[in-house]
Order: sequence, then structure tokens, then C-alpha cells
Amino acid sequence: MTNDVPRSRVQDLSRLDLFFSQDFTGEEFQKRRATVARKIGKNSHALLCSAPPTASDESQQDALFYYLCGLETTHTYLLISGNDRKAIVFIPSRAACGEAPEDSLGHEDAALIRKRLKIDAVKPVSEMVRHLGRVNKLYTPHAPVEGGGATRWAARGCEQKRLEHEWDQAEPQSDRFRRLLRERYAGMAIEDLCPIIDEMRTIKSQAEIEVMRQAGRLSARVMIEAMKATRPGSTETQLQAIAEYVFRHHGHCGKGYGVIAASGTNTWQGHYGRNNETLRDGELVLMDCGPDLRHYTSDIARVWPVSGKYDPWQRRVYGFITEYHKVLLDLIKPGCTTREIYDEAAKIMQRKIKSKAFPYRNVSRLLQQMIKKDVGYLNHAVGLSVHDAVGPWRDRPLKPGFVVVVDPMVWCKPQHHYIRVEDTIVVTRDGCERLTGDAPFEPDAIEALMKEESSFHV
Repeated sequence: MTNDVPRSRVQDLSRLDLFFSQDFTGEEFQKRRATVARKIGKNSHALLCSAPPTASDESQQDALFYYLCGLETTHTYLLISGNDRKAIVFIPSRAACGEAPEDSLGHEDAALIRKRLKIDAVKPVSEMVRHLGRVNKLYTPHAPVEGGGATRWAARGCEQKRLEHEWDQAEPQSDRFRRLLRERYAGMAIEDLCPIIDEMRTIKSQAEIEVMRQAGRLSARVMIEAMKATRPGSTETQLQAIAEYVFRHHGHCGKGYGVIAASGTNTWQGHYGRNNETLRDGELVLMDCGPDLRHYTSDIARVWPVSGKYDPWQRRVYGFITEYHKVLLDLIKPGCTTREIYDEAAKIMQRKIKSKAFPYRNVSRLLQQMIKKDVGYLNHAVGLSVHDAVGPWRDRPLKPGFVVVVDPMVWCKPQHHYIRVEDTIVVTRDGCERLTGDAPFEPDAIEALMKEESSFHV
């Protein structure tokens, strides 16, 4: 059984504490802001907006805004000066927040905000007009709100569809913000802040890794509970419900992205999300999920048999993927590039295939071709989003603190199956740590786990 994820400290916090990050110190946010100030340079400022209010009861914050100050408020702005490296928070009054004043955070709490965030000044939003009037060059994110389970790319795709739709044509929020700035401050030069922060997000701090370690345990626990609960006649929806229960009960959080609980030929759809089929004997389950744990997530995928026992073909193909997965994990270390890792992994797997001791000698030509290709088995970075918005990394040597998924996969057309095994790892000084490593992935271990009694009566 996996270790429990530490319970949220929500019950021990005061009302105002809930508006501040509980994972990062004011000093860490201050250091990040100083880096932004240094990178934008003299005679420049950076401006970030919090996520706008929504009709949902679920709280949401923009990833970039949270990354630099950790506030859980709406209609709040952060202005960073490249001249003196000072930062100002512009926040509405308590009365303007639309909630009971005693349950709100506003500019009346300036002393508390300054202390908690190590911020230089806190002012009403109305004063931002005067401060921006002195700005010549402004960096602001040219990106949609990222967070609450929405990656930057998914949000941007949604905005584009709305903009192009004949009866919608909604102007993207970041475009509208820049338009308002240009209308109100003629002559102001506006640059994109995203590349600067994306580069900073590439390497995670120890505090970030600790949150992601907890997120990884949550994801692994979902896999363990779902495997034990799987039976012919149960449903994909019930597996999704297990994921949502584990996230809520053990992490006090929601989903970091849509739960994939695919069975049978539904596994062919890489981002399947209907989750409304019945599980049938002889089929496989592909499950993929991650939490939104205090704005950070993890990514994991496992494939297991509905019956509790892999048939010979399933064991051969999935077993080959797990062997390749282990080889990739062993090769990851600082200083290596992904290209070097793929090339060395291919050599090792070819030797394994030719070895009489290897039980999968008769793997299909498809699998033989798979190990020769560079298709991104170190697939994507993970952090504030499941497909994290980070700086260029694929052609650079890996560094400690980089968090990425290891995700070897194969598409088996005759069976209409997509077979893979995925873990979130962090590069360490001498290798890597599997943040989702509590969940077994080898066939024998999965079959043994599925014999255990489930606490979910599905």
C-alpha cells in the first residue's frame, strides 16, 4: 500500500491564511520576482494579472501570477520594476470582493500582505493607473489563464475556436488586456513575459518538488485502488470516480486534467474522456490521471487486464514496454540529452531482444521499430500544468530539478490498442526519482495487486 499523502492544513488555518500559498515562503517568491526584474532589465516593468472571477465554486488562479506571489485572490495585479527590483500588489478593497468582508482579503490588509509575500508595497487597484503612466516598456504574459486543470495550450486552443466561431468571436482575455493598455497608454512598448518565466519554470525548487512528490503519491494511489477494484462488469465511470474520491479525500483537491479510464478499443484514443463503457473480460484498461494539488500536478499511466491476468499477447507487448521503461529510467542522469538516452536505450533493447533470456523475442516488427525512433518518450515537462509551460529543453543536457514524464508507448493497429506506461520523474544529482513510483507497473506486480481486496465495492 502506498504511503498516505499528508492531509491539507486547511482545518488549521485562519480565514486570511487561505489567501496565501502554504507551500512557499515569501523569500522564495521574492527571489523569483528579483529574477524577473533582472531579466527584463532597466527601464522596464512586468505586470501580471490574477485569474478573473468565475461562476464556479472551484477556486482557480493563473499559474504565472501564482508563481510570482502565491496569492489566491481575483482582480489583483503584480507590478515588478526592472529599475529598483521592487514589486507592488494592487488589490481591491474587501468590500469590492463580493464576499463577506471578514472572509475577504483586500488592500486594507496591506501590512499582512507585505509581511507574507515580502512585497514592497500594497495599494488599491485604482492607483495602478498612475503607476502605469510612468512605464515606458511593459512585459506582460501573452497567454491565456493557465491553471485549474487547463494547460496553456488547451486554453489557447479553446480561445482560438471561440474567436473563429461565427456566433461567438470572443476576444481572448490576454489580447483584450493588451488592447486596453495600448488604448490607455499610447506609446507604451509591450513585450511578452512568458519566455522569461517559462525558462524559470524549467527547473523546480525543492519546495516545488515536495508538492509534486505529494501529487505523485496521490496519482499512484489512484492506480493502486483502481487496479484492485477492476472487475468484469464494472465501468470506466467507476474507475474515474475512484480517482476523484482519492483526490478529494486524501489530497483535498480536484483533478489536474480529465481522467482517462479507457477500456478495450477505447484505449486507441490517446485523450479519451467519455468513460462510459462497461469493462469486459479479456480487455485491457488504460488509466491516466493527476491531481490539481495546490496548483501542481503529476502524470501517470498504467495498463492492466480487466480479468486480473494478462493474456500472452498482452503480457508480451506490455511487458516489452515495461522493460523499455526501466531502461530509460536507468539512463536518465544530469548532463545527458534525450537523444543520447534514446540511442543508448535502443542499443540495450536490441541486445535484450536477441538474448535467449529475454521472454519477448517474438515481439512484432512494430515494437522493433519503436525503439529506433525518437518520438519523445521523455514526453513533456510537468509542474503547474500537466503539460508544463517551460523553456526549451529537448536539445539541452538534463539538469537536476527538471520534472518530466517517461512515457514509452506503442500503437498496435491490428488490436486497436494504445499500450504505454508513464511515470513522472525528477532529475536528481545522480539519476532520477520516480514521483509516481508507488504504483507498480510490471505485469507480475500488477497481477498480484489485483488479487487484493478492494475497499471500493464496484
